[in-house]
Amino acid sequence: MAKALSQDELKALVQTEMRQSLGYSSSRLSQARQKAEYYYLGQAVGDLSPPEVDGRSSVVSTDVRDTIESMLPQLMVTFCGGDSIVEFEPQNPDDEARAKAATEYINYLFFKKNNGHKIAYVWMKDALLQKNGIVKVWWDTRFEEAKEEYKGLNQIELAQILDDPEIEVIAQQAYPDEDDAKQRQQAVEEISQQINQQMQQARQAPQAPQAPQAPQANVQQPGQPPGQPNMPPANPAVQQMQAQLQQIQSQPPEMLYDITCKRVKTGGKIQIDNVPPEEFLIARNAKDIQTAKFVGHRVQRTVSELKSMGYKNVDNISGEDQGQAVNLERIERLSWNDENAYLSDEVTNADESQRKIWITEAYVRCDFDGDGISELRKVTVAGNELLDNEEVDFIPFVDITPVPLPHTFFGLSIADLAMESQKTKTSILRSQLDNLYLNVNGRYYAVEGQVNLDDLLTSRPGGVVRIKQPGAVGRLDQAQGNTGEAMGLLDYIQQDLENKTGWTRYSQGNDADGLNQTAQGMNIITNKADMRLDLISRNFAEGFTELFKLILKLICQHQDKKALVRLSNAWVDIDPREWRNQFDVSINVGIGLGNKDQKVNHLMALLGQQEKVFPLGIANPQGIYQSSSELARLLGFKNGDKFFNDPSKNPPAAPPPPPPDPAQMQMQADQQKTQMQMQASKEKHMMEMQMRERELQQEAMLRERELQLEAQKQQAQAQNDMQERQHKAQLDAQLAQQRMEFERWKAQLEAETRMMVARIAAEAKMQPRTQLDAGIDEMTGVNDEHI
Repeated sequence: MAKALSQDELKALVQTEMRQSLGYSSSRLSQARQKAEYYYLGQAVGDLSPPEVDGRSSVVSTDVRDTIESMLPQLMVTFCGGDSIVEFEPQNPDDEARAKAATEYINYLFFKKNNGHKIAYVWMKDALLQKNGIVKVWWDTRFEEAKEEYKGLNQIELAQILDDPEIEVIAQQAYPDEDDAKQRQQAVEEISQQINQQMQQARQAPQAPQAPQAPQANVQQPGQPPGQPNMPPANPAVQQMQAQLQQIQSQPPEMLYDITCKRVKTGGKIQIDNVPPEEFLIARNAKDIQTAKFVGHRVQRTVSELKSMGYKNVDNISGEDQGQAVNLERIERLSWNDENAYLSDEVTNADESQRKIWITEAYVRCDFDGDGISELRKVTVAGNELLDNEEVDFIPFVDITPVPLPHTFFGLSIADLAMESQKTKTSILRSQLDNLYLNVNGRYYAVEGQVNLDDLLTSRPGGVVRIKQPGAVGRLDQAQGNTGEAMGLLDYIQQDLENKTGWTRYSQGNDADGLNQTAQGMNIITNKADMRLDLISRNFAEGFTELFKLILKLICQHQDKKALVRLSNAWVDIDPREWRNQFDVSINVGIGLGNKDQKVNHLMALLGQQEKVFPLGIANPQGIYQSSSELARLLGFKNGDKFFNDPSKNPPAAPPPPPPDPAQMQMQADQQKTQMQMQASKEKHMMEMQMRERELQQEAMLRERELQLEAQKQQAQAQNDMQERQHKAQLDAQLAQQRMEFERWKAQLEAETRMMVARIAAEAKMQPRTQLDAGIDEMTGVNDEHI
């Protein structure tokens, strides 16, 4: 009976498989990929090193780089020129809508959520340069923390942010809204000004005489300043404005909020990353990834990343892996821009959370549970620690290669096909340049002691070389290069390169001699070259198909809620739980139809044929729409719906009416005639009613006008009567005042007279009688004679 493996035995098994895998150490595979790297960069190292002689040429031909960079644009247009790379096909008749939604959603995840353009570019470039391009796709459950700051939020905006379950507020500050305070102050001033205007108008308006009332206490009125005398009650408009003023003043001030929060993103998402070739490990006898006994990804992660992925025991792990840190492939790629690529980051990194640790994420087939049947397990190892161990159902890596080799995993790259030609062309170019240098600056002989060596070594136009006797200086005989033969050899090497790679100068469009050839001949040559590139595209298409199958599998397994996304110019609810891997996948890149111009011509011919047979019922609107949309895509427009309408989305047309019955037509004519007569009679009656209504309206208007005139007359009479009463009241008041003044003057005069008489009487008592009598006579005007 089989025995279950312990954790230590599993870890030892993984380390053994890792050491025996392809790509672990500097093997022949690693050396080949390192060589392709410096061939692509055009560095004069390794096979391309110049002779160790001063003055020799060190030029390097760049055939590998030129060929790869010329192929990539057409490959990118082939796979990323449209909105969809692959298309999901339904397995049942009821799955049409779901298959279409799955196609749009998976392409949306690839292009929008994972920068699919860059992933496809790096993936294909790795394959063209390093034999196999590798991508990794998985459901990423790590949580991400990000600090966010919001300023000037009102209460509604603050509530919306706090409702987000990913938000955790760290700091908060509240302060009054200055704009709201200014608006309140302005509203208070405007209402107060209106109240004052209403009160002033009330004081200035003439008041009718009122009966005298008993004095009232000094009651403060609403809106009246304190300390002023009592004012009459305000009118309803003033009371309403005072109520508005009190309401504004009683409301609390509007507050604004500044918050600092932390957003923690959880849940999970589809993650797609390119894997550098030196980080990928696979069993030596593997033919493909999914059936391999061992597949590993040796990658560098920070302590922070490992903790966000849920790993706990990462603080005591050694971060250095000497085997991977000094990997020659990695150093060769990084040293192009970094001369210190071999240095470790641990020397300069003082932040523990950013300390990098080399981990190996291994997918190994073994009988861990001891049931006698091996299962696929994901085992993550870092140093001496086993970070996780779980059973899985697939390996999350997908590869592509331009030239597959039968029964092996790694194929041939375009660099492998072009390196020999680049090496030969480099040698020929250096020889020609060295020969040109020798022709310009040849070698000379000089008789010792007979020549001034300073003059001879100083090369300047018209310079003089001092010698003691003729023949002391001369030019050495040396072979003269044959430039014509060298150029012919270079042309042969170029043809050999095109035969190996399948990418010709005609496909690049930079051959001047090809312009003088016939169009048919150029078309044949270009088609031959495109067939080779189409074969590479077909090989790549299998990888894209596998990648999208894994994406569909992952979202069906892990996405547990609906997603609202914008697809086909409309917002759509996507729920992958309804799919459950029920679709077939087909590539949708238009491979095998020639170059872009030929595809356009083919589609134009197809549209012309559809137009011819459309009256016969052979072609339908849906087929014409598909051809037109594909034509728009090839012309560079990603969305053909901008120019053409999908017939399937149009509302169904109404069925044609049945042929009319003559009797029914006569009956309809009679009914129509009767209806017309009734309509005419009805319209006549309506016109009479309208005329009667107009007459009544005019009479009512006349009566209303008369009433208005009578009311105006009465109002004017009332105003005149009021003015007369007011004038009479004023005159009566003036007369009463004059009477009061007269009575006051009369009383004052009588009082003065009595005082004077009293004074005279008092003086009379003190004077003789004669004088008194004289004074009395003088005042009264009476004397004794009169008496």
